[in-house]
Amino acid sequence: MFFMMRFRMFVVGQYGLVAAVVLAALWILWTELRPPVTAAAGQRRAVAVSITSLHGAGTTIGPFRLVSAAALASPEKSFGGLSGLAALADGRLLAITDAGDWVMMRPGAATAEMGSISMPGGDPGAIKADRDAEAIAFTPDGHTLISLEQQHRTLRFAGHGPPLSPAGEPLYRTDTMAWPPNGGGESLAVLGDGSLVWIAENSPTKDGALAALLVVPGGRTRRILIGAVSGFSPTDAAVLDDTHLLVLHRRYTGLETAAAISLVDLAPVLAGGSAAPGRVLARWERGGAWPVDNMEGIAIVRRAGKLPMLYLVSDDNFSAAQRTLLLQLEVTAPLK
Repeated sequence: MFFMMRFRMFVVGQYGLVAAVVLAALWILWTELRPPVTAAAGQRRAVAVSITSLHGAGTTIGPFRLVSAAALASPEKSFGGLSGLAALADGRLLAITDAGDWVMMRPGAATAEMGSISMPGGDPGAIKADRDAEAIAFTPDGHTLISLEQQHRTLRFAGHGPPLSPAGEPLYRTDTMAWPPNGGGESLAVLGDGSLVWIAENSPTKDGALAALLVVPGGRTRRILIGAVSGFSPTDAAVLDDTHLLVLHRRYTGLETAAAISLVDLAPVLAGGSAAPGRVLARWERGGAWPVDNMEGIAIVRRAGKLPMLYLVSDDNFSAAQRTLLLQLEVTAPLK
């Protein structure tokens, strides 16, 4: 009898595990395949944002101190899905959503501004695959670049920030055809000479490194490898200096939620090599010192005479089961 009871408990446990995995898979499929909740094309409007302070302020992980953490929410249905982040010179943050909208906000403000990304040719894009924006970066010559996956490409816009008027044709690269439709250019960074570092979210090499492209001015493209964080996927990158990137990584399975920040040394690649090593600077998970969700955006704020500040944002997938988090981190020690 005891053996039979143990056997039944084992079977129930196994079914419970399978059910949890199936539910997690269905959840991920739903968040990726649903129609986009998109702001009206051509409109630019203010939306209300509520801010809920979260735990962890003052705690340190690695060389970072959490200055503030907040959950952001809005009655505007197209608010959310923040998948890329950049810092404007005036202190505002510009984010893009995986439904192809932009959100401009000042940290701590009760309102944000939203609009829809203008696609080249005036086509607003009818399905998520047309508008799946994942990363945003500013170029030294005064443009804004946005990386889109599913249809892997980057778009160029005039100026740093809205109104995001298209400037030139989309940049397609043959090498991206090997990237999974929903695992493509999740991270984009622009170096001081205008070169692009474009990192695939889910196209690891046999030895576990991250597949990426280095696109130099003039369009010449070279395949490179970026140091990975085991068990994590890269979701955004920001330029620290001429030879280093900060890369944000996430582990989000529906059963487990964690994030990490790594420092990537591009010097070997810029000298002609193929591999850029990385090392983990910070890692945290659900239930730990810092809040965490589906972390997807990182931006660096420069400060004269001080170490930089970082902002991190999460993608809530327009779901009530997830949150839009905004974390402000202070760099407490040199990162190199």
